[in-house]
Amino acid sequence: MKTQYLLIALLSLTALTFQSCLKDKCTSSITYTRFDPVYKTLEEVHNTTIGMEDPKSLKSPGQINYYDDRMFVVETGEGIHVINNADPSNPVNTAFISVPGATDLAIKDGYLYTNSYVDLLVVNLDDYSFAGRTENVLQPLWSDLASGNIIVEYKETLVTEEMDCDQQDRLYYKNGEFFGGGLAFEGDLVFAADQSSGGGKAGSGTGIGGSLSHFTIIGDYLYTIQHSGYEMQIYDLTELTSPAFAKTITIGSGLETLFPHGDKLFIGSNIGMYIYDNADPLNPVQLSVFEHARACDPVFVNDHYAYVTLWDGSDCGSFGPNQLDVIDITDLTNPVLLKSFPMKSPHGLSVKGNSLLLCEGDHGFEIFDNTVPETVGDHLLDNVENFHALDVISLPGDRNVAMVIGEDGFYQFDFDDRTDMKLLSVIPIGE
Repeated sequence: MKTQYLLIALLSLTALTFQSCLKDKCTSSITYTRFDPVYKTLEEVHNTTIGMEDPKSLKSPGQINYYDDRMFVVETGEGIHVINNADPSNPVNTAFISVPGATDLAIKDGYLYTNSYVDLLVVNLDDYSFAGRTENVLQPLWSDLASGNIIVEYKETLVTEEMDCDQQDRLYYKNGEFFGGGLAFEGDLVFAADQSSGGGKAGSGTGIGGSLSHFTIIGDYLYTIQHSGYEMQIYDLTELTSPAFAKTITIGSGLETLFPHGDKLFIGSNIGMYIYDNADPLNPVQLSVFEHARACDPVFVNDHYAYVTLWDGSDCGSFGPNQLDVIDITDLTNPVLLKSFPMKSPHGLSVKGNSLLLCEGDHGFEIFDNTVPETVGDHLLDNVENFHALDVISLPGDRNVAMVIGEDGFYQFDFDDRTDMKLLSVIPIGE
């Protein structure tokens, strides 16, 4: 089964450059990271138990969602951290919701929706208890229908082997390292962690997601992007503890992010931004497509503007630029690019008032004056370096606080003085 992020030609070309040298020696010792598939039966998946545990250290944080003074952070493949953020200067890691296979989440009216492999689970946020399960509605990484087995994850092992030329040709190469895998391995899985996998307050009682979200809720419906990378699925949440699969919509290719804005839905892909009218929740209608160079594509929408960051992550387009696009969406059937601004490695973003908050990956976190959106990229006010910034949510209400997640941990900044952001708190990886 294809995964959501397709490995593009650049990886193959890069690998060929190095492999051409290796072919001069038909046997050589190669050290590489091997990814081996781990299988579960559908019965095992359906019998997976979840529940509240004592708080755990952040290890590999992913998707984020803010709800009722709490930040919910996905621990990729393991569950969800619950952080009490009533005081952003003193956030408290209070609990861990164990959910094997979790990668995404969305929240509505006191219930959290997340994935456990192919099942959609519901968690009661009053006591973090199991509240419901809808089986076999999400796509697996790979499935063997005859045996009832699915691949649920890949385990990493560093190995050194003597390889001939043909074996070496089957390895992937990136940043000075080789990667390979066992049965059903697909090279793009090696780099899936680069893209964590917009958000926004979609309605009363709904959590606020980041701009890299794959799950989002509008009204009584949950929308999800699937591993295939070209489908969106819709679930009816009228019965909050019994989400019902409604339908699948084929959108395009390389789908990456979902951002709700009123009754419109903005879908980021590695080739462009799709705009859908969602007035009829079960029958979204495509209004337009804004195309761009192949690159990773988070989207944030504010008033009559869409802000799109493009970065050359290998899982969605290493030929792509690193830039911020500002798009006029006054006419939703005809989005118009106003200006592109070169950036270092722009990832997640948020807009609050006249401020645009931007995560720059390994280059840290930046704030821009967005008084005039057409010139926002020319007005950098402050930047914080020396940490990794992946995605950001602006604290709702009057207080100017940016909640930032990255490979280093969970950071919060006060930006009342936009020329001198203040670090309020940090929960680092491992604590």
